Amino acid sequence: MDINSAKKVIKAACLADDTVIMEGVHGIGKSDIVKQFAKENDYHIEELFLSHQEVADLIGIPHMIEYNGVTVTTWSIPIWLQRMHEANAQGKHCILFLDELNRAPIDVRQSALQLVLERQIHEHKLPTLNGIRSMVVAAINPADDYQVDELDPALLDRFLHITVEPDVKSWLNWARTKNVNRVICDFIAEYPNRLHFTPADGGIGATPRSWSKLGNFIDLQKQIDNDILFQIIKGKIGTEIGAQFFSFLKNYSDVIKVEDIENIVKIESKNTDDIQEIADKIYVLIEGIESIQKTELAEQLADKYMSIPNKDILPFLAYLYSLDVEIAHGFLKMYKANKPEEYRRLADVDDKLNDKKLFKKFVQLIK
Repeated sequence: MDINSAKKVIKAACLADDTVIMEGVHGIGKSDIVKQFAKENDYHIEELFLSHQEVADLIGIPHMIEYNGVTVTTWSIPIWLQRMHEANAQGKHCILFLDELNRAPIDVRQSALQLVLERQIHEHKLPTLNGIRSMVVAAINPADDYQVDELDPALLDRFLHITVEPDVKSWLNWARTKNVNRVICDFIAEYPNRLHFTPADGGIGATPRSWSKLGNFIDLQKQIDNDILFQIIKGKIGTEIGAQFFSFLKNYSDVIKVEDIENIVKIESKNTDDIQEIADKIYVLIEGIESIQKTELAEQLADKYMSIPNKDILPFLAYLYSLDVEIAHGFLKMYKANKPEEYRRLADVDDKLNDKKLFKKFVQLIK
């Protein structure tokens, strides 16, 4: 299941008052899925790394109080729960994310069971807003590939279980919003099977998380000595993929980029008003690259040209005309669903410039 599908499942679970457990390899972005869901739906999120927790961190500390003239034991409210109540008081729904559940000590897992079953810990209940209880989501790693404990069937039975897998398209969309270094994104677009890679010897590999972290170093490339750059790359994504990426980085000037599309449009538009003629020149440039790279270029052009009203979008439009029908169809279908206002603006500009002669054949496939 990809990231967008996982967020839809979490949304459905919220409506059904159910709990979700996500299983997937490390570094795939399970926590980012929950954080994205919380941000998009204006939820307050509390994230607990259960492998690092002790029971007291989860349930609070016992202390003595006077109750109806009798000294009794009660439990202090843990700080994470206090933050949830404060957010609730401000009108926010809450989501509790229990990360690394199957790496947690057994006593911590047993305490977490009450949170899952009853949405409370001892006498402290998770907040409720307008009759909607706080959401609980957990994440685990696959038992076959990691040193983790098997979860109690009584605990697993209380979850809606989903498996999250690496998804290049979703990751590239996410990376674009987070301004992950362009070289990283272009490499993954060209070599999508490198997004999550585990070497045969079990050494350091590449994950969506390590790629985004590596991007921070590539942003600072001019400030890093060349003689240690490869060591940094190997340290983040391993020797095998690191060598391939290092070679890609050195030859990056040969990679087709948005600027290359813009240069063609700038030159050819001086000689012709025919969008198809301009598109034919672009087609020659991009003919040999993979479909995912072509789609990624379309995404980059859309971000650059459609976000500003009244901007000349000829480079974006001409590029769309240069694409094979199947690729253009897939992109425009997604674009219409995700950004309908920009899609309509694109159609209007196409109508004015070219009477929708080429755009119509793509749109007919979308309907």
